[in-house]
Amino acid sequence: MRALSVGEPPERDPLLRALAAAGCVPGRISMHEVPAVREPYFYLGNFFEQIKRPLQLAAIRRALARDAAPYVWWNRDAPWNCAIKPWRRLLVRSARAADIHLAHSLQSAQLFGEPVRYFPNAVDTDRYALGTRSLESLRSPQGYRYPVSFVGTVNPGFKMVRERIQFLTALRERLRREAVQLYIFDTSVGSELTAAAQVDIIQTSRVNLNVGAVCDQPVRSWGIPERCFGIASCGGFLLCDQRRHAADTFPADAWSEFADLEQCVERILFYLAHLDQARENAERLHRAVLERHTYTVRARTLLELVSAWRATRASRLDAAR
Repeated sequence: MRALSVGEPPERDPLLRALAAAGCVPGRISMHEVPAVREPYFYLGNFFEQIKRPLQLAAIRRALARDAAPYVWWNRDAPWNCAIKPWRRLLVRSARAADIHLAHSLQSAQLFGEPVRYFPNAVDTDRYALGTRSLESLRSPQGYRYPVSFVGTVNPGFKMVRERIQFLTALRERLRREAVQLYIFDTSVGSELTAAAQVDIIQTSRVNLNVGAVCDQPVRSWGIPERCFGIASCGGFLLCDQRRHAADTFPADAWSEFADLEQCVERILFYLAHLDQARENAERLHRAVLERHTYTVRARTLLELVSAWRATRASRLDAAR
């Protein structure tokens, strides 16, 4: 079976790499090109962009129906892509979003409709992993350089992270009063911070923060940012802003979160004073991520969904004969 994708090339997309490792040959196709494939395939589209050219999308749909190939869409941008022009909302609601609609946040169902499958982000273990470290080595207080850190986009020119920058600025000042330093590392386009350097920061930080996500527009996303999975995979201790889907994704005794600035400060001070508790949580989260939230797991789930779709379609055609 083949997977035709309108997104990144396979070498840059960890899901496509995982599909390839599972025996599913990935291929790239233009977003508005009609598929012309002779072997069984499924189509990884981008409905949010393709609906802007409905006639071309209709032609793609006809080709998929001819080939008995499902249109799969993984919406990783909810809720911000729901804030679209009113006239386009009518077009979106009148169209069937996908045969297999996957979403990192079920907020997308409000606009794009059911049925939808919760399909959270995952970790690219080729980039974010324990490496030469072990969970046991991360229990030693001597191995840490940073009390608290944040690794992510903090470029003020990027409007979608301005609230993050405001929060981190206030947090840094608030922690300074407690004699605790917050280290902020920018990963904006042009940054020289490699994945290996990020792993080193995570593994030498007592507390790794997640604050905000690019998709937190116009309201906070329920979904879990990919950063959270990466921190856990590296063995780092994660303290995250509240995310509604956390309860659907991780064991309760592995998850540490905060609701606002003061609770963030309170939790940071607690975990800095209780390394053993922080490490217990970090190790539980690490195990949960490697067991349930790698791209290998996501690829296996997707192939199962495609197989189920094919079986259901075949059964309906038989019943109609």
